[in-house]
Amino acid sequence: MRDPEYDSFGPWIIEISELDPPPPLFLPYLTREENPLFSIKIPRKIDRRAAHPGMNLYDYLVTLYQEDFVILKRVGDEVSSEAFFYKEIQHLRHSEHLLKGNLHLAMMGKSYDLPFNTVSADIMRRLAELIRERYTGEAERAATVGDKGIPEDNLSYYFSRLLAQEKVLNPPFQVLASQTETPVGSYETRPLHKLLFGIISKRLLESLHLSDGRELKIISRGKIYKYKGQSVYGIEVCTIPTSKIIGITWEPDPKNTAVLKLILQTAGGTLTFAFIRDNPSLRSYTRFLSAALGLPEGSNAKIQP
Repeated sequence: MRDPEYDSFGPWIIEISELDPPPPLFLPYLTREENPLFSIKIPRKIDRRAAHPGMNLYDYLVTLYQEDFVILKRVGDEVSSEAFFYKEIQHLRHSEHLLKGNLHLAMMGKSYDLPFNTVSADIMRRLAELIRERYTGEAERAATVGDKGIPEDNLSYYFSRLLAQEKVLNPPFQVLASQTETPVGSYETRPLHKLLFGIISKRLLESLHLSDGRELKIISRGKIYKYKGQSVYGIEVCTIPTSKIIGITWEPDPKNTAVLKLILQTAGGTLTFAFIRDNPSLRSYTRFLSAALGLPEGSNAKIQP
């Protein structure tokens, strides 16, 4: 007897359909009558040669419904099951680095990391987009995006392409702030650090911050710095409903006088990004973040960079 699940097994994520049914391990937990919007099974991170017919080959089954979603996780030969409303999501982080990808779902007091091979990046982007369509509502507070005109001419070719795609795919989103890849030593004021950072070629990596008022979208390299001899291929997209931002802090980096760190707090955890201190977009960005917290104009001293 052939095992269809074993025959189709590989590093790729598979959308559930009549041709590709749910894994047998998860079937007893699929008792809802509601038809799902989207359902996928995420494979175990094992080589094909380590798999065999009859083996439990999938670690996760993620199913989206109209109002909520369900995550079934393999734990040995058992299953844990949790359901969440979309509005419980505090932020998402979709990251890719060469063949390794991860979708981080942060809820209040709970988070999930869904690992994937980037051969399945498109299907995971679709999952993230379907969630994003539902985790903010029309009635939610929208921050004022404010003036346009953030400089875009210093972006790298790669980030310029990403921004061009955003303008086509998501026209309501405007650029709030951008940080180009920058040699930190050029801005360092302490002579010894300036020399050291020059020797190790410490560079602040690029990032792009956008919003449509209801959602903050930050595209970065997934890390803050790179050093001499390092190649950085990663890309990370972090999305946060503005109504879920509960704290904003600008902090100096104690190791780099030229760098300010932006710490965004949600009930699902904190997110950290960095800018050169004299970045011209920081004041307007801070005004936007004040609006995201619902602070009246002029009351943003606590978060002023």
